[in-house]
Amino acid sequence: MIRRFINASIPVCVLIITATVAVGQTAAANPGNENASDRIATQVGLLRQSVRSLDSTLGDIADKFLPLFTKAKEAEAAMENESRISSRLTLLTQAEQRAEILRRQLLELIEKETAYRSRITQIDEDLRPDSIERSLSAYGTTRTAELRDQRRRILENDRRGYDNLLNVATQSRIRLEEDVRQADLLVTRLRERLLPTIDRAIEKIAPDKP
Repeated sequence: MIRRFINASIPVCVLIITATVAVGQTAAANPGNENASDRIATQVGLLRQSVRSLDSTLGDIADKFLPLFTKAKEAEAAMENESRISSRLTLLTQAEQRAEILRRQLLELIEKETAYRSRITQIDEDLRPDSIERSLSAYGTTRTAELRDQRRRILENDRRGYDNLLNVATQSRIRLEEDVRQADLLVTRLRERLLPTIDRAIEKIAPDKP
């Protein structure tokens, strides 16, 4: 706003100066005409007063508006700092949240692995001949051998199923452990890189008072 006013005032100043020079030249060209010289001198004086008045007006305007312009620039810089802080904090928060989600998934897989291993251990115990015999003792039938074989096949099928589940969970856990390691490494790097810049930006917005 100040710049536009000053730019608009420059032609006026030039016009006044040009008129002053023209008047002076006219007076020099007609040295014998005293009345004309007096009028010219009066006009020159008035023009000079106009120049001084315009200069004073421009000074007053600058004194009033320059502080406002400076405050506006400072507010704009503060907003830019706050925007940078917000974006960096968002980036760091997203990385931390991703690492936490992966860590929870890893814990769930470990729990599944533990459950599968426990079930396999129990099946191995049930596959022992004496365990099979005990499981069939309550039936009191002459088809003991057939039932024993049937019981063993069922347990062996169950064991193969849990073995497959355990293998899948183990492979997933290995991959997830690497994902967690990479996610934690990214969080560490972001903290080392962003936190100092965030602290500096905050210090610019709200510097510590002595």
